[in-house]
Amino acid sequence: MSWKGWTCVGLLLASSASWADPSARDWIPAPAGTNIIAGYLGYQKANRMYEDGRRVQGAPKLDVQYGIYRQMHYRELAGKTVQYEVIVPVSRATLKGNGFPKDRLSGVGDVNIGAAVWLHNNDETRTYVAWEPFLVLPTGRYRGSQADVSPGENRWSLIQDFAFVKGIGKSSYIEGMAEFEVFGKNTNYYGQTLKKNPAMRLMAFASTDLSPSTYVGLRYRYETGGKEKIHGQKVAGSANDHQIAAELTHQLNDQHQLQLQYAHDIKVRNGPKFNGVQLRYAFLF
Repeated sequence: MSWKGWTCVGLLLASSASWADPSARDWIPAPAGTNIIAGYLGYQKANRMYEDGRRVQGAPKLDVQYGIYRQMHYRELAGKTVQYEVIVPVSRATLKGNGFPKDRLSGVGDVNIGAAVWLHNNDETRTYVAWEPFLVLPTGRYRGSQADVSPGENRWSLIQDFAFVKGIGKSSYIEGMAEFEVFGKNTNYYGQTLKKNPAMRLMAFASTDLSPSTYVGLRYRYETGGKEKIHGQKVAGSANDHQIAAELTHQLNDQHQLQLQYAHDIKVRNGPKFNGVQLRYAFLF
């Protein structure tokens, strides 16, 4: 496999949707009429690449700096709480080291639009069930000759999220989420057509209050699927990846919230093994 193939796996799985992975308590709905604007700043690095579970010696290193603008609006529709949102990522990816020429590209990534509906929303029992489809639009900056570091993916994709939240005791929550993504074709991956199989991500969350204004959370994420082919030939195998993340969230007041997160890939079957930090600011009005 070429270095282009290794990098393709990591960047496509680290798309705008993955960067904006849910945090603990994100699936607890706000009251109808609420608006939230959130901004993310993050940095991820990968000093190791893997192919079929084996480390690739001499592979280049990958750094990704990113920002995300995310806007959400909650309302009531047909007796259900719904949330509309748009996600606009910006990133700069740099591939370098181990004798490879530096490859870097920055710009606006693919816009994500989504609409969540809470099928069950009970504040008394603190139990919530939600479904949200996302459409990923191929609007991001993309160069076929720099496909592995392009902010955009040059293809459509559809994401389906299903989430369950349950309050435990007076100050804790456990949550589960399943995410399924199907991909269109990238018709200009270094001049060729790249096809990607559907991918699935499973996540589990646990969180508890440290004080009335601060809570800590843990997230575990498992990812599988997403094999990639050109002309029927495999260029990247299916994922079989495990990640953990820890976060600290503080409510400054009724309108302002800050969150700091650290995420670390425990095991990666194909592609870069990432770790990184993310700061999120949210404004509610």
